[in-house]
Parts: sequence; structure tokens; C-alpha cells
Amino acid sequence: MQKPFLKFKALIHFIKVKNLAYLPPKLLEKKLLQFLQEDLEFGDITSDITPDRIVQANLTAKEQGYVCGLEFARILLEAVGLEVKIIKHDGDQVVQKDIILTIGGSSKIILMVERTILNIIMRLSGITTQTKRLVNMITTSDASLRIASTRKTTPGFRYFEKYAVKVGGGDTHRWSLSDEILIKENHLAIFEGESIADILSKYQQLSSFSKKIDIEVETLEEFKSVLNLHPDVIMLDNFTPEEIQHAISFMNDRITERKPLIEISGGIKPENIEKYLIKGIDIISIGALTHSVRSLDFSLKIQT
Repeated sequence: MQKPFLKFKALIHFIKVKNLAYLPPKLLEKKLLQFLQEDLEFGDITSDITPDRIVQANLTAKEQGYVCGLEFARILLEAVGLEVKIIKHDGDQVVQKDIILTIGGSSKIILMVERTILNIIMRLSGITTQTKRLVNMITTSDASLRIASTRKTTPGFRYFEKYAVKVGGGDTHRWSLSDEILIKENHLAIFEGESIADILSKYQQLSSFSKKIDIEVETLEEFKSVLNLHPDVIMLDNFTPEEIQHAISFMNDRITERKPLIEISGGIKPENIEKYLIKGIDIISIGALTHSVRSLDFSLKIQT
């Protein structure tokens, strides 16, 4: 089994390499053990009856895609006293029957942790695969265009899902409500009788210089009214490709300096993303990267 100090160094390297928001190793381990605890309310009453043997188990891909979550699996498996050999690495492409990692140790403990490990890897691999697919679709269009996730994540699992987006080549967008000022429809609705331009101006006056301001607009008229106030980002929500092209042309004709980033969002998915690959867009934010992605299928089999 890996020595604790080496395990710590490996984890730090893993976090730095992936440019991930830092979590102390012990906190990360604690979060993963909480997932396992959910499955072990009063133990594993089925495995209690089976003999306890020292065995090896293989975790294997059942379909093609991109794997993610192996380092998290290692942390959890080692925390419960199992030995782990990682064969593939986060972000690697896998095909059916590829062995991803092997586990050695108590058969009872392997059975106890099996579903938790599979759930983590399957979910994160599905997100990475979907992100990678979309990133590959846009890179031939504009190298500066980014695919971004949203805060439409599973409660308690955001850190891991955002990591999977990052591994797939996507942008994590906001991690929390404190990362950026994002003025959306419901914020605007509370300012009764005030124009969107006046509301944006208030945010600019009262907010810290250290935070970017992103404002959501739903019409071309709203877009035109906030443009001269120079927000950092303007999000075009549910705009058609034709409306997006019109907005960008309008901006380019009137502004040469301090152009805002243009973010588009709303109903964009792999089936229609090619319609939205319009020059001048900087960010495509897609909730479906995390809220409705299909997990990638894996199995864990004990070797006899």
C-alpha cells in the first residue's frame, strides 16, 4: 500500500495538474467516506454471511468513452484498507473490456465499497465523455471558444462533477454564488419599474472591483441597452442563431475597445450545437453537461 506521505504528494500533484480548486486531502477523503456511509447505514448484511478472503477485483469498461474519477476511487479504496493499481488515468479514452484499475484485499470490504466506487466513476466518466465530445465539436470552429458547465449540479457532488468537466476540456464556470456577479431574470424582476441598464449600473457602483459582472439578457433591445455600460460578460439567453449574429454585428459596429465577453446559453446540446458556432461567441454554457448526462458503464468483477 502507498505510504501516507507519498499518497499526500500524489494527491497534491493530481490537484495542481488539473488546475482544480484545492481541497485538503483529509477533507476530500472525508467527503468520499460520506458517500460510502450512505450505502452502509447498518453495514452490509449480505456480505456479512460470505467468507472473507484476500482477492483481486478488476474494474472494466463496458463501452467506449473517457474515464474520470480514478484518483477519487484510489483515495476511497485506500482509506478502507484496500490496495489499488490504476491502469488508466483520468481523461484517458477507454473501449469495451479495458481494465481501468485493479483492487486487492478483503473480499468483504471490496463488496462493501463496490457500488460507491462504480457510481463515482460512472457518473464522472459520463460527464467527461460528454464534455470531450462537445469540446471536440467546437475546436475546429474557433480555438478561443469555451464550453462551460453551470451550477446545475448534484447537491453535495459539485466538486467532483466540475472536476469531470475540467478533465473533459471544459470550463468550470462558477463554483459558487460568490465567484462572479451573475444578474439573471429573477434578480431583475425584483427591481420593479427599473430598466435593465439602471440595474446594471447599480451593480457596477456597489460591487467590488475584484468581481466580474455577467448580465443575462433575453432580447436584442436589452442587449443594446446594456452594451455601452461595458459589463464584463453579456449572456444571451435563449437567443436564436440569427439573433446572436445580429447582436454580435451590432456590437462590432459600435464598440472597438472593452468589448464584453459574449456568453450564450439555453437549449444548446450536441444535436444542435453546430448552429451556434458563430464567430464572436466566447462561451457556450451548457447545463446538460451535468444535469442530464448519461453515465458511462463499468463493471467490477472479483477474480476467482
